[in-house]
Amino acid sequence: MTFSRFIRTILFIGFTSIAVGAQAQQWYHVELIIFEVLNPTDNEQSPAFTLQTPPPLQVGMANKFIQPAANKNLENTAQRLRNSAGYRVISHQTWQQAVGNRNSAQAVAVEADRVQGQVRFHIATYLHASLDLWLKDGVRSVESDTFHTLHQPRLVEMRRIRSRQVHYFDHPRFGALLQLIPVSTPDQVLSSMTEPETYSLPSAGEATTTE
Repeated sequence: MTFSRFIRTILFIGFTSIAVGAQAQQWYHVELIIFEVLNPTDNEQSPAFTLQTPPPLQVGMANKFIQPAANKNLENTAQRLRNSAGYRVISHQTWQQAVGNRNSAQAVAVEADRVQGQVRFHIATYLHASLDLWLKDGVRSVESDTFHTLHQPRLVEMRRIRSRQVHYFDHPRFGALLQLIPVSTPDQVLSSMTEPETYSLPSAGEATTTE
């Protein structure tokens, strides 16, 4: 069974799609699984790239932009990957965050033993996800006082996504599964909002428009 075909067979994909208006901020439960391909067929050397500025948000923070989340809806999917001889789960993280328009989008750092990078989400009529991840495979990097250049496998992609649906991001060396589910604004955020009129939040995770 091919790599892509294997991943698609273990995904439970919902067909309910919800889009939110570009002028609203909606909170989402985010779940991200990153897994390594243990026997890749592509051994081509990865091109060099410059390390980006660290993202402002970290998983585990608790503020008006991001909140911790413990529940993992894709645990069965992650377990099937763990049980496969060809793949290794290297990161499985969940959190909740506010998503607004592209100008206000803030990146969330992804950091694990074997992977590093960031993810970013925004609304431009529909929901979009941007992933920039690289696999730490032990390849030497070049550093100076002003830059840090890497030669590691890198997955960079931005695409329109559907909420509630599991999305697969592919790379010959590793892959990512992503799901965003609309949720209510966390109580911790509501209690700390000194100017609630600056937010336009649907109640109970409802969409402002329908795709």
